[in-house]
Amino acid sequence: MSQTPEQKTEQGDSSYTRPTSHSTAAEIGKEYKHEFTPSSDADKTPTRTSDGAETSGQHVQQCDALADHITPRLLQPDFHHPLEQWLPRRPVRWLLKMLSRSDRNGLTALERIIKSYRNPDAPMFQRIKYAPVHMLIDRMRGKTDVATFRKKLSGHGPTVRGLVIVAQSIAEFGLTIPQKFVAPLFAVWNFTNKCNLSCSHCYQDSEARAIEGELTLEEKLALVDQMGKAHMPMLALSGGEPTISPDLVPILQRAKTYGMHTTIATNGTTMTPERAAELAEAGLRYVEISLDSVNPARHDEFRGHPGMWEKAVAGAKNVVATEGMRLGIAMCVHQGNIDEVPDMIALAEDLGAGCFAHFNFIPVGRGLKMVSGDITPKQREKLLVLLNEKMQKDGIGIISTAPQLGRMCMVGSPIDDGKAACSHAGSGSGIKARVVAKYLGGCGAGRTYVCIEPSGNVTPCVYMPQRVMGNVREKPLMDIFRQSVFWDILNDRDHRLHHCEVCSFKNYCGGCRARADAYFGHLHAGDPGCVFNSKHWDKLVADGIAVEYTSDEDLPPMPHGLA
Repeated sequence: MSQTPEQKTEQGDSSYTRPTSHSTAAEIGKEYKHEFTPSSDADKTPTRTSDGAETSGQHVQQCDALADHITPRLLQPDFHHPLEQWLPRRPVRWLLKMLSRSDRNGLTALERIIKSYRNPDAPMFQRIKYAPVHMLIDRMRGKTDVATFRKKLSGHGPTVRGLVIVAQSIAEFGLTIPQKFVAPLFAVWNFTNKCNLSCSHCYQDSEARAIEGELTLEEKLALVDQMGKAHMPMLALSGGEPTISPDLVPILQRAKTYGMHTTIATNGTTMTPERAAELAEAGLRYVEISLDSVNPARHDEFRGHPGMWEKAVAGAKNVVATEGMRLGIAMCVHQGNIDEVPDMIALAEDLGAGCFAHFNFIPVGRGLKMVSGDITPKQREKLLVLLNEKMQKDGIGIISTAPQLGRMCMVGSPIDDGKAACSHAGSGSGIKARVVAKYLGGCGAGRTYVCIEPSGNVTPCVYMPQRVMGNVREKPLMDIFRQSVFWDILNDRDHRLHHCEVCSFKNYCGGCRARADAYFGHLHAGDPGCVFNSKHWDKLVADGIAVEYTSDEDLPPMPHGLA
């Protein structure tokens, strides 16, 4: 059972709302509240105007009025699939429990069923034993041919591992919106604070040296074992700068033994051909390199060192040239580079990247000293329109840490073949993807994923270093995840403040919890980056916390003018 904030305070532990000593938040005395006070707004309808001039309810009505001119089924706030009628039933949940139970070797019947499906190399007894289930899979795969289906499912270990967690979660919790999970689907692990750069917006407050008390290699490997045994499908490694740590390769190698999909987020400056090949051999499959500008001088000024743009671009080319690895280009969008997004996507395509990742600017870490660089809700809306239009076309993949992209997909793409953002990490097409998005989509902080800090602290998100759920030196990771003081609030999108409480799109978005916490100091507050919360953004501007820009002439110089 999770503890309430009051229970934890009574026990004399309020560290879960206290910034760490080395952080910018501690330096400036930033405060975060631990009470989850209920909304005092008596109007519980999505058309209430107390939060913004535009409401989600009006948004739905406007889209309905346009439906006949675009497609008969442009927008529905809710989507359904026949499986939703069966999965919550007790016999089905019992069956899922049996199929997802690990044996003495750590394998589940579900894994054996999927791996033996239409597999001529599978043991004959498995093909006979699981024949009824295999026939059911035949019916579910529809028009997809067997070879393609096997490649995407049984041939992709992380997908199978994810299905095990989904089965275990439905077996234990039933079907919930959003879905509660028995284990994170992925973790972002800032496993070192050491970095070779000094970026102005660093959420981690990374420095040229490691912080005191970072996990040892032995502790890190033991933590990977915990993830592997829990069937976690994906591990994203970050920092600091992960490639300069001697622990990176051993961690990747250990994760590889469990069939986990591993990625790294890097500044790209150390990614030589030799380093890329070494990491690929260790099991790395995706490298995300951050670029702040298509202009080398602007990028270097923001990163704090000359010549970094050329090194990052060279690193990107080395990744593309390495067999078995995919490249992603990440861009934290702020007032200093929002005009460059189309050019950055074009550059990513030219470099051979398979993905463009948009990162919300969030005032956390050193970003607390450049709050005036945040983009406005109207700017974010235009940006998401651009990203969605690009996403709907065949070509480079688009992901975003702005959960409002899920809402934009609901509004801005046709149901039958349009793409929908199912989570921070991916998308799908058609009605089935929208059904998945209803359970999985939107902000996944502390729900579908967690962050692990260099010291072993576990937080709901990399942008919430002050919200400590526990430390892996004191408790197993899965216990921390399930027993967190934030468990209930992050799994309950009705317990929100501002328009996030009543939003028609809460199932697909839920608002960015990190932005809400950064601006209001309340984990369950409304996301001030959304146009439906424009009145709360205006209040932040009036209080001098945020800045509203009405023209390009009002924009501050970059990057130092943001401090």
